[in-house]
Amino acid sequence: MSEQGINLFNNYRLRQPNFTAQDPSMQGNEQIQQATQASGAGYVNNRLNASKDADPLTTLGLTTAIGYGIGQGMDYFGPKCEGKYEQTILGKLGSWGDKFSKDTKVGRFIERGLRKINIGWYKLSNKSRVVYTLRNHSTCPEWQFAKMPYYGLHGFLSMDTHTVLENYTKPITNVERKFLGFIPRASKNDFSKLEQYGLSEDAIKNFKNSLNGKTFLEQAKALQVKELELLGATNIDATKSLEELQATARELKITKKLGFNSVAEFDKVMKNVVEHPKEIMQAFERATAGGQDLHISIGRGTGSGFLGKLKSHFMGRKVSISEYLNKYKATLGKGNTTHLGRALPKALGWLVEGCTNRFAGGKLAPFMQAFIFADMAYHTAKAPKGEHGKTLAERFVNDFSYFVAMTLGLMGIHKVGGGKYIGTDKAGREAYRAALEIHKAKNKAGEFLTKKAFKDSLKSVNAHLNVNGLKWYQKIWQKAARFINIGNEHGGVWNNPNAKVMNFVRKLASKNLIGVPLRIWLGMAVVTPIFVKATTKIAHLIFGRPTHSVLDEDEEEQENNNETTQNSSQMQNQPQAPHTDPNSLPDTNLIKQTVNGQYNNQDGQTTQTTTTTTQTTNNPTTDSQGRLQEPVRTYIPSPVSMIQGKDPSAANMALANADRAEQEIANIMASVRKS
Repeated sequence: MSEQGINLFNNYRLRQPNFTAQDPSMQGNEQIQQATQASGAGYVNNRLNASKDADPLTTLGLTTAIGYGIGQGMDYFGPKCEGKYEQTILGKLGSWGDKFSKDTKVGRFIERGLRKINIGWYKLSNKSRVVYTLRNHSTCPEWQFAKMPYYGLHGFLSMDTHTVLENYTKPITNVERKFLGFIPRASKNDFSKLEQYGLSEDAIKNFKNSLNGKTFLEQAKALQVKELELLGATNIDATKSLEELQATARELKITKKLGFNSVAEFDKVMKNVVEHPKEIMQAFERATAGGQDLHISIGRGTGSGFLGKLKSHFMGRKVSISEYLNKYKATLGKGNTTHLGRALPKALGWLVEGCTNRFAGGKLAPFMQAFIFADMAYHTAKAPKGEHGKTLAERFVNDFSYFVAMTLGLMGIHKVGGGKYIGTDKAGREAYRAALEIHKAKNKAGEFLTKKAFKDSLKSVNAHLNVNGLKWYQKIWQKAARFINIGNEHGGVWNNPNAKVMNFVRKLASKNLIGVPLRIWLGMAVVTPIFVKATTKIAHLIFGRPTHSVLDEDEEEQENNNETTQNSSQMQNQPQAPHTDPNSLPDTNLIKQTVNGQYNNQDGQTTQTTTTTTQTTNNPTTDSQGRLQEPVRTYIPSPVSMIQGKDPSAANMALANADRAEQEIANIMASVRKS
């Protein structure tokens, strides 16, 4: 095998596509991977990688201790929010803000400035449809999971309020019936909840012991009658069924203890607590009028001895109606009059919820937050000398920013989505939503017998949006807003009364499959990383950047992605060598050259002339034993990097051996001619 063949074959191999950098399918995968790394998913992964060096056992121990500490600390904070709003920690903070804004020059200056901004914004909104839309319109998430973070602190408080009210209105007795109702089985008689009505632990224990020897159902009925007495019921008919007694107790709890006007009002509020803050606050105002208050027990074990006390200490909690009323006032800014007075209690609520998960939450919630604090404490302790403060500040700001960013992201997305209503005012928006609900109710009932009837109804609903008179740029925003809000606040898909299977398929393939992931992606992968990075870098400006920053890996990843993209672009722009088929190369086999007389060895010297890609002539030489040495191989390497494969040394050795074998055959044939 000649040098020419070897060199051209090598050149051919080297000019094959580099599948890592140039194969189109692989390029697409790389671009997707780079885009993912640049998104929130990549940022979250890098943030987790910044904490992966923490010792698991140490982190677990810190998490347990911090979680317990948060739980006990919030058991102290909760009662500080009870009673009259002005006397609570929330009310005092708001009152200080009001006083500062009214009694100091700086405070009055700030208050006047904020009021002027509000007035100016209001006047501008009356002149500009775009400003009016930004000020007054916003879409609302319909997916239950998204409602809580969308409403922020109010959403978290509403979720916990729902838990508290649901827990309190459950029957104090719980009897399940099995085997077609013929064999009753006791599930639970919760004597500990009698403490909600002021009974001491000893009184509860004595009452429970008085029922010894009775059947479980008899105990359940006696416990229910006892609760009715404590609720203020009169003329209790003990001959009624347990279910009837439970229904009476539920009504008294709702109307007398919780302050709602009726069971129907309560049930309506409980279907969507976050959208009924006004009704809840009015009910709690009535429930706490005259200084009365109700303390609700959740997960406690009073009256059960040592184990009961242990359960109460670690898992149980007691909350009051006045505490939640005051938290609502702070969260919604209803307890104070100035901008600063309203902002400070709300800011405290955000801080407490973000650091403990217990401004609105139970005893298990702090352990999720405790893991973050444990990681923070670990890396602060391991930080280089002089950087403990920097590390603590950076990680605290970074982690807290995540908590705030999701709410801000969803609020921003739905504020942009409010452009859907740019053609109407508040009244028109509510008219649209009311008409939409009627349309959806009719569709659910199967009243649209044809798809045309469904579309006509939806067209009449959309007429409330009044988009015909919009200017061109307003139409662009309106269409973009409807796309962002796809699957949300819309008429759904046609419910064909004669095709239930197809209805299921249509619902499964509805626009929500696009809209929900789209809004989640915009919130988590676009808004959140931008906000978190910005706040973390602000912390760097204030406190300094630690040597080992949580942003290091993310920034290195971004630099590597940029470098890879540039290298790939440069390689793609370089001229590619023409494709050469090895089978089209001239035949330079030594044996055939000898037979054809192309190999000259008459003077005992073996000379071979070959042509390479550089047009260089090489004269092979022999060693002291007369063996032909392998010629020097020269070629111009391809600008495209060689595919990293197996070690080529074995192949080169085989090629050299083949050359030597051919030379031996040539010598033998030459000696045969002479003889």
